[in-house]
Amino acid sequence: MDYPDSDLSLKRAARLKRGERLRAVFEIIMVSGIVSSFLVSLVFVPIFGRNSMNLTEMNVGFFVKYQMVETAVTFLILWIFMKARRETLSDLGLNWKQWKTNVRIGVLAAPCLIVISGVVGAAFQLFLPEYALEKNPLTAMIHSPLQLTLFIITAVIGGGVKEELQRAFILNRFRYHLGGAGVGLVVWSLVFGAGHYAQGAQGVCAATILGVVFGALYIMRGSLIATITAHAVYNTLALLIFWFATGINK
Repeated sequence: MDYPDSDLSLKRAARLKRGERLRAVFEIIMVSGIVSSFLVSLVFVPIFGRNSMNLTEMNVGFFVKYQMVETAVTFLILWIFMKARRETLSDLGLNWKQWKTNVRIGVLAAPCLIVISGVVGAAFQLFLPEYALEKNPLTAMIHSPLQLTLFIITAVIGGGVKEELQRAFILNRFRYHLGGAGVGLVVWSLVFGAGHYAQGAQGVCAATILGVVFGALYIMRGSLIATITAHAVYNTLALLIFWFATGINK
């Protein structure tokens, strides 16, 4: 016996599910940073010149302007998609439930992340010296306390806040529409690592591992407070270690 109404319902449900998957993929691409970077470059290149986008010629002033504008554009894109789905930042885990515990976890995680980064650097020096990072093109821009301060502020907002909001948004899209948060953790960690290509193979490897840690922390805690704190404190510690270890401050 045929059940045409049931068949139509199943087909309609399948189309809706497929449509939601495509929508989720589109949102991920839009929020990933590809679009925001492209849009900001369209404005910055005519004003500052194409060579200004070259890391070897970039200065802290330009870097800070670019990163802050790109962060603002990313926030806008993210807000548009969340508004369309009637989502709030609380839905992504930005709430004050157990915030003290989450802050403590984030602070305690930061030194562990520094150790992980150091171990990756040591491993490259020992086993893959030809791919080891001799000079980070980002920190190489810093030559004064003011530049260090501006860099830390940018790293906290553009890294600690923006990147963790992106990660939470994308992991949730995977959680509900694209195979689960675990799949999203693997995929986005690889993309996150690849985004650090300017820091060479060592930077890509370290960023991928750190991306896994940030993502796993978010999935386990369900809190952006923990991951934002961990990322912001890690970036700050890494910059301070660079500053004092290189002796630029003397």
